[in-house]
Amino acid sequence: MKETPFFFEGDSGSLFGLLHEPDPATPAREAFVFCHPFAEEKLWTHRTFVSMARRLAGRGHAVLRFDFRGNGDSDGTFADFSLTGALGDVARAADLVRARTGRDRVSLLGLRLGATIAALSADRLDGVDRLVLWAPVVDGNRFMQEQLRVNLATQLAVYKEVRQDRAALVAEMRGGATVNVDGYELGGALYDEIAGVKLAADARPFGGRCLVVQVDRQEAARPLPELQQLQGRYASGELVLVREEPFWKEIDAFYASAPRLFDATLAWLEAAA
Repeated sequence: MKETPFFFEGDSGSLFGLLHEPDPATPAREAFVFCHPFAEEKLWTHRTFVSMARRLAGRGHAVLRFDFRGNGDSDGTFADFSLTGALGDVARAADLVRARTGRDRVSLLGLRLGATIAALSADRLDGVDRLVLWAPVVDGNRFMQEQLRVNLATQLAVYKEVRQDRAALVAEMRGGATVNVDGYELGGALYDEIAGVKLAADARPFGGRCLVVQVDRQEAARPLPELQQLQGRYASGELVLVREEPFWKEIDAFYASAPRLFDATLAWLEAAA
């Protein structure tokens, strides 16, 4: 396996990527572009993304992991990150992985908000083969409320009281200021972009095969209605439940990999080959 770090040009500066390429002796399969989660969730899931990329490369898939603008080692600050910009970044990444590997077939895999970005990208791009959505953010407004809750918790820890409630925080952002969430500066434009996402509201234009994965720490978990609805929005969608810890946030166990999630995803890829 060969792993090559490099920079490539996005719409607004350089993006950092790392290409995992399989051994030349391994039969070649389609390439993948990975879409990472939002803010602090990206940090907690980095090692798991690396492990999955290597699993796929071992099976003949080339995999491009990259940082959206304003994230990781890509140009810009987090204040430069936008949903619209991320969709452009995915389009550039898909073109690049085709050019560097010579493979026409490209699939997308994303986690949490990265899965949402992958889903929106698949609707817009030509030539996307398969789509893998790990614990996607279906309701953008609820996701944004969760981010604001982090700020409220920080206020309680620092000031022993909430000095600005959610309505005040939203008003501040829409007035041009930013709100700190786990060290990331969240502005009004990004807040409104993400809050407006309703992934399961309408039929998805993407016509390829799609895997929606519900990740739950409970053995006897039931399918979430919103994920069932999302799966039904795809012409060839499938929903599976996987028992894993929510490794995109701080938990007691260190997640170097998510074996049940990996196995379920790989089994689906084999069955859908």
